[in-house]
Amino acid sequence: MALIKRPHPDRSLDRFDRGAGVLSSEHGFEGHVFTARSSFWSPFSPLRLQWWIFYVVVWSDSVWEPVTEDYPPFTAVNEMKDGYLIVDSEDPSRAGRYEVRWLTTEEAIAARTVWSVGDNLM
Repeated sequence: MALIKRPHPDRSLDRFDRGAGVLSSEHGFEGHVFTARSSFWSPFSPLRLQWWIFYVVVWSDSVWEPVTEDYPPFTAVNEMKDGYLIVDSEDPSRAGRYEVRWLTTEEAIAARTVWSVGDNLM
């Protein structure tokens, strides 16, 4: 038996495991958000791993934002669960709130191929 246990199951995080969503605004399609799920050890829960979500925004003109991490109590993850994402872009003209529409597994795989996004964003 391992000393450090796996994270508690959380079905609401399944979509973030190699997930992808379409970002849109009042102007229409803006880009994609790609996600990956992992786990990490935390001193706040020393005998159990915690979930860790990574995401990257890829704009429609192929510009990539830096990969961002989110972990409990989750900010961006909760936004995306609620159907939007507030992007803090390096380009101030792109910073703001975007609607998120999750892609199916097949669509996410296809989008990752088109945009050359690997399964592991870390």
